[in-house]
Amino acid sequence: MPDQFWVNHNNYSDVNAGLVNEVARMDSIMEDLNATLSRIAQASGGKATPLWENQQSQWNRSYQEMKQQLNEHTQSSIRVADNFVDGDNRGANAMM
Repeated sequence: MPDQFWVNHNNYSDVNAGLVNEVARMDSIMEDLNATLSRIAQASGGKATPLWENQQSQWNRSYQEMKQQLNEHTQSSIRVADNFVDGDNRGANAMM
């Protein structure tokens, strides 16, 4: 009887590594966009502030929410992979 029990869950760890990389790329792009958008009021000499201020506030909320959700879903996927490994280990222990 083998001393290890392991199921290859279709390289889920590779998928998660790719997800982490892509989320980091998206985050970088979003940070650049956020920096640009946050300077619109200054670039317009304050003339667009009354029109832009509400849109800027909505963007800021959406930006923070998006970052939070991307992070939460990425961590959730990583926890799923960890649960698969934990399940494999518990299954192996039950068979011994």
